[in-house]
Amino acid sequence: MCGRYFMDADDVREYAADIDSLNRDASGGVDICPGMEAPALVSEGGETAIRAMRWGFEKPTGSGLVINARVETIEEKPMFRALAQGQRCAMPASRYYEWRASDRQKYDIFLLDSRRFWLAGLWRVGMGGIQFVVLTQPPVDAITPVHNRMPLLLPDADAMKRWLAGETRLFANSAALRVAAEGPEQLAMRF
Repeated sequence: MCGRYFMDADDVREYAADIDSLNRDASGGVDICPGMEAPALVSEGGETAIRAMRWGFEKPTGSGLVINARVETIEEKPMFRALAQGQRCAMPASRYYEWRASDRQKYDIFLLDSRRFWLAGLWRVGMGGIQFVVLTQPPVDAITPVHNRMPLLLPDADAMKRWLAGETRLFANSAALRVAAEGPEQLAMRF
């Protein structure tokens, strides 16, 4: 499950100029957490546009947020079915974080050959305005020791634009990832 990602300062300047909450002190970049407003790219009339959206759909029960959706089941689940084709979005990121369940060790995960990727998502208009969820998929081998899910990564601008245009082929996350533990032990796992 993806529960936090990071935008570096360049991405904040490029994508989040109109989002006051991200620009207060973004000189070192900014962590994006559920419930926060973040920039999301959408396709409008064949062109890519940037929209401010809040991370998370309100749960039907009214308590909490749905922040992720399994890409394998979005066309089956009532909450996502109508959004799967026409309401796609992509959130720019430099890295994302995951916590290993067994010991709550935090891991920093990013692409080895690029400073930016996009997280595939779906959006809707809810009671709190425009909202998004991040799509997840089964993990690639590098992530398996850390977590049983990972976000659907769009590794470059071409993949991001194809996703927004409605391409139905799922993207295999074959890009080389670096998984580094954060914290006192400063472990690094390279795959």
